[in-house]
Amino acid sequence: MFLDLNEDERFEQITNKLSRRFSTYGFNRIKTSPFESYDLYSKVAASVNRQEMIKVINSSGKVLVLRPDVTIPITQKLSHEESELANEHRFYYIQEVFRQSVETTEKLERTQAGVEYFSESSPEADAEMIALALHTMKDLGFKEIKIEIGHTAFFKEMIHELPLHDNQIDTLQTLIQAKNIVEISRFLTSVKVNEAIKKSIEEIPFLYGKPDDILKRAKAISTTSVMQDSIRNIEEIWKLLKLYELEDHIVIDFGLINRMTYYSGIIFQGFVEQFGKPVLMGGRYDRLGHEFGANLPAIGFACEVESLVEASANKEFEDPKLIDVKIIYENSELERSVTMAEALRKRNFKVLSLPKRKEHLNKDRCTYLIELTKGENTFKHMDTERPFAKLVEVETFMV
Repeated sequence: MFLDLNEDERFEQITNKLSRRFSTYGFNRIKTSPFESYDLYSKVAASVNRQEMIKVINSSGKVLVLRPDVTIPITQKLSHEESELANEHRFYYIQEVFRQSVETTEKLERTQAGVEYFSESSPEADAEMIALALHTMKDLGFKEIKIEIGHTAFFKEMIHELPLHDNQIDTLQTLIQAKNIVEISRFLTSVKVNEAIKKSIEEIPFLYGKPDDILKRAKAISTTSVMQDSIRNIEEIWKLLKLYELEDHIVIDFGLINRMTYYSGIIFQGFVEQFGKPVLMGGRYDRLGHEFGANLPAIGFACEVESLVEASANKEFEDPKLIDVKIIYENSELERSVTMAEALRKRNFKVLSLPKRKEHLNKDRCTYLIELTKGENTFKHMDTERPFAKLVEVETFMV
């Protein structure tokens, strides 16, 4: 049975579906502290914008922050155990992150659900994470899903030799991400970039679309071995995604730039129908562990659950109040009702047992209805009604 649910019910169902899907890929749940040392984030070069952090002072005068990111504390925690990656690790989390935005309407607290896969860098691992992202969105009922894939090295390498300071680089990144062709040209002219490089940079916003075409065009403006390696990396991932039969959902975007600067390789973001902003973002961060004196290559992604709730407003969800089995019994059949309910619960059925006199007080719907009376036992499912004598008979009726 499917119903229109309120936000709290959709939130609960979405987090349950995320947890189940992450688990099917072998990820284990992990939690981090809601309070972290301010130094953890302020001293990491590739970190969260300090202006977005919410600071507090504890009783001993130490400056803490409400957790603004989950990837950094997980990486730090693992670095205390392994300076070199001895084993693969698959973690997932569903917990709050806290950031203060310049947009006054934005909530300070958002629920983030994500995965962190610590393993040797490989196209196979990258393709698996993108496949997981797509499967997760399908689990939530979305049909029109697009994953945009880019690579941090392509843009960084193209501007590596340009005489730009950090603020100018930020401006150029913002213009490229917005695909503002006119302003990109004006900006490059104002900073006196050489004409050949200017033309290549102006081409980046157009490197968006079907993988085979975009990879071919990217090769045409690739001028260094690093850029060529980034293209080959995406090509290999693209070939693997076709094995997953997910090619219809993939778009290549060499203008994709992620604000989390610890990403160092492939990056990606996901969109779903009738929602104008990404519902998931992720990428490879092989060098983040170096901030903690460890070599811990990894890839991951995260979804903002509130965005998924909003995006799924018109989706049908399973009824959260649907009971597997409801047992209605006469007072004389209490003992049999308890025995039967416990036996079914041990088989992981969701069971509700009620005396006949209280039946009218409970409106929860059920898949199977069992009625126990002194003279007769009845099993009901949809339009089917059958008498039975023992529990083993009931189990054969259930589909």
